[in-house]
Amino acid sequence: MPLLRKKPFVPLDLPPDLKADEEVFLNVLTKEIFRDYEEYFRRSILCNSLVWSCEYTGKSNLTLPEALASESEAAEQLDKMPIPLQQGICFIIHKNKISSLTAFVDEVLTFYRTRFLIGERVEIASSGKAATKQEGTVVNIEVEQGSAYHHPNHILYTCTLTGSDNQITVTGNKLCRARAQLTRERVKLLAKCSAKKVSTDPPLYAVKAEHIDRLKLADENFTIPYIGDYSKPSPKMNNKRKSRDTEGEGYAQPQQKKKKKLKKKLPNGDVDEPLEEPRITAEERRKMVEEERARRRKEKQEEKENQKKLQQAEQAFQREWMKIREDLQLTDSKELPLFPVVNTALPVSLFGDMLQVGEFFHLFGEHVDLTEDFPDGVQMGALEKSLMSSKQNTIFGDTVIFLLKLIFALQEEEDEEEEKFADRYNINYAPPTLNQAQLIMTPSVTWHSVVKEQSRGMPWAGAAQACYFTQYYLGTPLHNLQLDSYTVTEILRLHILGAGGRNSGHQYNPRWRFNHRGMYSDYDNPCVELRNRDPSLIGMLSMSNIFDLPPASKLTILVTLIGEILTYAQFREIIEEAIDGSRDAKKEWKSFGTECQRKEKEEAANRYREWIASRIKIKEEKKKKKSRLSEVAQDTDLD
Repeated sequence: MPLLRKKPFVPLDLPPDLKADEEVFLNVLTKEIFRDYEEYFRRSILCNSLVWSCEYTGKSNLTLPEALASESEAAEQLDKMPIPLQQGICFIIHKNKISSLTAFVDEVLTFYRTRFLIGERVEIASSGKAATKQEGTVVNIEVEQGSAYHHPNHILYTCTLTGSDNQITVTGNKLCRARAQLTRERVKLLAKCSAKKVSTDPPLYAVKAEHIDRLKLADENFTIPYIGDYSKPSPKMNNKRKSRDTEGEGYAQPQQKKKKKLKKKLPNGDVDEPLEEPRITAEERRKMVEEERARRRKEKQEEKENQKKLQQAEQAFQREWMKIREDLQLTDSKELPLFPVVNTALPVSLFGDMLQVGEFFHLFGEHVDLTEDFPDGVQMGALEKSLMSSKQNTIFGDTVIFLLKLIFALQEEEDEEEEKFADRYNINYAPPTLNQAQLIMTPSVTWHSVVKEQSRGMPWAGAAQACYFTQYYLGTPLHNLQLDSYTVTEILRLHILGAGGRNSGHQYNPRWRFNHRGMYSDYDNPCVELRNRDPSLIGMLSMSNIFDLPPASKLTILVTLIGEILTYAQFREIIEEAIDGSRDAKKEWKSFGTECQRKEKEEAANRYREWIASRIKIKEEKKKKKSRLSEVAQDTDLD
C-alpha cells in the first residue's frame, strides 16, 4: 500500500452496523465506505493530492493512482527476477548485518555475477571450437574443502540440460545468466521491498517476515555452500594490492608521451638542429600550483568581503527603516479613511461588552441548543432595548435565566465526571453533605458578611454559607430551584456569593481540574473576581430587582456568566478543536501553495526544454538545407 506523507496508510474499517440495503459512498481506490458525503469528498481530494509516495521505489509527490501504478510496475519488475536469485540476495541480508543498502547493492552485484544458485536457469558454454551455448538448470553445487575463500572459477556446478535428463558438471567460468536478470535496479528494488530497518544501534536492515515465509529462508535445509565468501576478500585481490603498493607488477605501465622537438630557422634560411621542449621541474610546477591556489583564495576572500559589506548595508538600511519616528517626521503619511459611525442607545464604552455577548451566542449557539429558548436567536437590537428598559418579560431576563441553567447543567456534568475519574484512579473523593453545611451556616447570608470574611483572610467561609444556604433552609440545592423572572435575582445573587464555596469543607479533585480545565482554581472564577472587584453590585441585588439595574451593571452580569461558562471543560475542548482546525487549515493552505509553485516550475522547465528542442531541430534543418545546397552547387560545377 502506498505511503501517506511518508507514513503507512491505514484504511477505515467497515461500519459495524452497516445494512445490506443502505446507500453509501464507495471509494474505489482505497476500498472504503462512507455514509457522509463530506467525508467521502475529503478522502477523494486526499487521494488526488500529491502527498503519496511509492513504498517500493521511494518516489514522492504522487497521487494515489500514480503511487499504485508505480507499485504495480515495481512488482512486475520483481516477478521477472528468478526466485532462486531472490532467495540468494535476501539470504545475505538475513544472515549478515547490513547498514547501507547502496553499498550492499554494489557488493551483491559483484558477488553474484560469477556465482550461481540451485534452481537457477543458466546458459552453458560448450568446450568445442564452435561458440555454442546450451540452456540448463543448476541442481547441485560443490566447493573445495579446507579453504577460507572459494574462487568462483573453482566452484563446480551440476546442471541438467533443458529438454533432456543429461547432467553436466562445469566450473563457474562456463556459466552465465540470461541478459537483464541481475541488474542494479532490480537488486536495489528487491532490497527496498523485502528489507526494513530495525531499531538497533546502529540501525540495521532485516528481511520482513512475509518475505522470509515466501522465500523459505527460515528452513533448516536451505543453505548456500559458498555464502561464507561474501564477507571474505579474495587472496588474489590481496596479492594485487601488495604488488601495486611495492613495484606495480601486473599493471600496465602508461606509455610515455613523445617529446616534441622544436626546429629553429636561421636568417639564411637553414634549419638549426632540433631543440627539445623546455621541461618544467617539480619545484616550478609546485610554485605554479601554489600561486594559482593563492590567487583563487584571494578572489574568494574578496568576494566574501564584498558580500559581507552588502549584507551590512542592507541590515543598516533595515534598522533605519524600522526605527520608530514621530508622525510629523514621516514623509509618506496618508490620511485615515472615514469609518462609519455605529449608532447605539448604549454608551460607547459598553459597545465592546455588547459585541462579546453577541459573539458568544453566534459561535457557541449550535453547541448550547438555542432553538428551544430563542427560536430566532439572540437579536442584538432586542437585547439593546431590554438593557435600556426595566421591564421583566424581556430578552435580557431570558438570557440570564438561560445562562444560569447552562452553568448549573455544566456543574452537574462535571461532578459526575469527577466521581468517575476518582473511581478510575482510586482517589478518595468525598462529595459535600448537608451535615458539613450545617457546621458553617449562620442565620442569614448577606453580601456584608462575605466581604467581612474576605477582609479577615477567610475568602471562602462566606461563600460556603451562600452555597449551602438553600440546602440548609429550603432542603434543596440551588440548581433545583425554579428559575423565572421573579426568582432569578435572588438565585443570581446566591450564585455569585457562593462562587468558590462548593469545594469548601470537602476534598475536591484537583487532578481532574488540572487535566481537563487547564490548572483551574477557584480564584480563576469570574464570579469570584466580580465579587471582589465590585461588592456594591451584590448589595444592589439584595435590595432591588435585576431589571432595575443600570445597563452597565446588566452587561457586567452577562459578561461574567459567559466568562464562567467558558472555563468549563466542554467549552475548552470546543475552543481547542477550533484552534487545531485553524492550524491544520493553515498547514494545508501552505502545502497547497508550495505544490502549486512546484507545478509552475515544472511547467516552466518543460516549456524551456521544448523550446530548446525546437531550436535544435531548426538548426539541424538549416544544416541539412545548407548541405543540400552545397551538394547541388558541386554538381553544377562538375557539369
